[in-house]
Amino acid sequence: MRKLLLSSSALVAAASISSYAVADVSVTGGFEWAYTSTSSGIAASDGTSFATDNEIVINFSNKTDTGLTIGGKVELDVDTTNTGGGNTVNDESVFTISGGFGTVRLGQEDSINETFGIGEHDLIDEDLSGVPSTASIVATAGEAGSTDSNKIAYVTPAMGGFQAGYSVYDSGTATQSTDQIAMGASYTMPMAGGSLSIKYNKATSDGVASSETESSNYGAKLTMGAASIIVAHGESTIGAGTSQSDDRSGDGVSLRYDLGGGMSIGASTVTVEDDKDVASGVNEKYTANIAEVSYAVAPGLSAKVTYLDYDYKAGGETANSNADDSGSKTQLTISASF
Repeated sequence: MRKLLLSSSALVAAASISSYAVADVSVTGGFEWAYTSTSSGIAASDGTSFATDNEIVINFSNKTDTGLTIGGKVELDVDTTNTGGGNTVNDESVFTISGGFGTVRLGQEDSINETFGIGEHDLIDEDLSGVPSTASIVATAGEAGSTDSNKIAYVTPAMGGFQAGYSVYDSGTATQSTDQIAMGASYTMPMAGGSLSIKYNKATSDGVASSETESSNYGAKLTMGAASIIVAHGESTIGAGTSQSDDRSGDGVSLRYDLGGGMSIGASTVTVEDDKDVASGVNEKYTANIAEVSYAVAPGLSAKVTYLDYDYKAGGETANSNADDSGSKTQLTISASF
């Protein structure tokens, strides 16, 4: 009897191990070190600095006998505080259920407007900005308002080049002013040996009039051979009716070209204005031009030099006495991926 029990226990343990062994697990990492030199008209912003941006991503995937694909992802960011999820390490934590019906995402993951977002910055590796940290104006013509907070999202399967999605974030009974609904769609078609992708997205957050937010973004990306170009427009507001405090609109264009041999170049330009922050007839306004050179030193190792020329007009923005500023930033970034 003892031998039979031991054999039975061994069979159960083996079955349990095999049931877990069918899952595919991958661990990847991205690590960046950067040196930035800033030339600004504001003394507190002028100077040089070092920075790191390191993350580890763990992915799980398992296909059931019924054809469903169950996935899980944990993204750890040890350098910055994740304001969306409120955790200094856990940036994203989500599991997915996929099949012929599409994909359902449950957990801390991007809002759907980011999934279907498009902006001139998408062709630039390093997102340098000259916008003051206390200003409410945005720095790109891309999507706005996406968070990694806990939510439910759905993405349709690709249907003849068309795809769409919808997400809902519930901030809880005590903070319903930040509940968010987001939606987006895209259509991709072949064109002259390349492809054209068109995207649109929108997000709204409920609450009292002064805290309601709404954003929309649309644009197109054309890829032909070694060249890619993006044209994008974004709009976003804070508040509603007489309580509206911000009404921002931006337009951006970017271009990237693969020179071969591991080297590529990119450039972008964007202009954003806020029609509500006005003083003496001057709107709050941000313009930026970026140029970038990237070089793949070896598989998994790259070096980038990014240059930003910017101009900021505070207009009626009074947060922490924001002042007009213009200047430039030059950044050297060394990136490693595993």
